[in-house]
Amino acid sequence: MPNWRIVIRRPCCHDPKAVTPIGTTPDNIAEIMTSRVVTVRPDEPVAAAIRAMIGADIGSVVVLEEGRPVGMFTERDLTRQIIDHPGLLTRPVREVMSSPVVTCEPQQQIDAAFEQMNQRSIRRLPVVTDGHLVGIVTERDLLRWVGEVMSE
Repeated sequence: MPNWRIVIRRPCCHDPKAVTPIGTTPDNIAEIMTSRVVTVRPDEPVAAAIRAMIGADIGSVVVLEEGRPVGMFTERDLTRQIIDHPGLLTRPVREVMSSPVVTCEPQQQIDAAFEQMNQRSIRRLPVVTDGHLVGIVTERDLLRWVGEVMSE
């Protein structure tokens, strides 16, 4: 993700320096997140995670333990390990997942999540309430949001 920041200022009719709300564009994560998240358990084999990703045509799965995200398994995790570990497909996901997982909450402002992802160079952010997974926000979700903001 590029290292840039979006700042939107809309002049008020009386004071050109005042900033007005952004109308219909969503402003928090709950409004743009995907609530149907593909998940695997940490003890499942890597092959099961890959099948789940292929089946849903996505590049990652959230690794859940008792409803709480404990890691992410991504295409990048797979490609970085496949050459050096011939038995990779049968290994448990917990051995190759990215962890600890970085999360956000549904009420978090979108620009804060954008900045969080940018600073940590991550493409996906599981959304949690009281530690339990409720959704996911991805680079693609943020790009759609930027498109909406730009078209206003």
